[in-house]
Amino acid sequence: MLKRYLIHCKMQLISSIYNFIGVSHVDQWVKRKVLMVVKTYPTPSTKYRETVCTAGITEDGKWIRLYPIKFRDLQDDQKFKKFSWIEVDTIKARDDKRPESYKVNSDSIKIIRHVCSQRGIEERMRMVLPLVKKSLEEIEDDEKSKGFSLGIFKPKQVNDLVITETDRDWTPKQKLYLSQMSIFDNERHKKVLEKIPWEFQFKFTCDDDRCNGHKIIITDWEIYQTYRNFKNRYKDEKIALQYLKDKWLGMFNNPKNDAYFIVGTVHRFKTFIIIGYFICPHTEYKQLSLFES
Repeated sequence: MLKRYLIHCKMQLISSIYNFIGVSHVDQWVKRKVLMVVKTYPTPSTKYRETVCTAGITEDGKWIRLYPIKFRDLQDDQKFKKFSWIEVDTIKARDDKRPESYKVNSDSIKIIRHVCSQRGIEERMRMVLPLVKKSLEEIEDDEKSKGFSLGIFKPKQVNDLVITETDRDWTPKQKLYLSQMSIFDNERHKKVLEKIPWEFQFKFTCDDDRCNGHKIIITDWEIYQTYRNFKNRYKDEKIALQYLKDKWLGMFNNPKNDAYFIVGTVHRFKTFIIIGYFICPHTEYKQLSLFES
């Protein structure tokens, strides 16, 4: 309650200052409804201790990046699943020139409803598919010409999931970031953020004559959680990694699925990484399923 009250006072003060100095409406806090489709694994942050990259689609069908979101510090009734409609106060980011980037008041997050993967698949497809581009090359063209930093495309072929071992623990500097606290932090979770000692990269090709093949890191929360689940189940890293690889390659190479990568640029860089994915029934199989039912 104290946290909510303090942030409410902070927001009121900011709004009053903006009104006093005559800041335009574009630069003021706006309440938005967003279908959240991206949530990456938390990373240590110099400013926010730890943060999660999140992105979604607005009611009018546009990409939006929301930050900072310290997901593990949210109230239980604010911890949204992917493909949940949320309502949140946003303001255009001034320290991030990417057009889709907006800062949020995390305390204002309100979950409206979750769009499930079965009964809600039609709604998911209506929101996501209009944004699909032909290839990563086309998305990179949009970044160069329009500055767009989020996109989705269907790879022509997913060839491999490359798994590389990384450091087993956070660096001393990262540990320092993770230990930082403030009066606005929720101290209900005491567990230090787990360092996953593996990096995951997809090798794939695009349906584009310019494509020479890609090898790109994926930071989606689910792939890290898949590893944790399999490791806890089988108590063996090698077995866990093999099951993870089989599962994720199977998802993207299943002929009954249309599988898409969601990509975004890293702040201050123009390099795209995979931050999420979307899978829906392949049109041929979807029509057959409807006919049989």
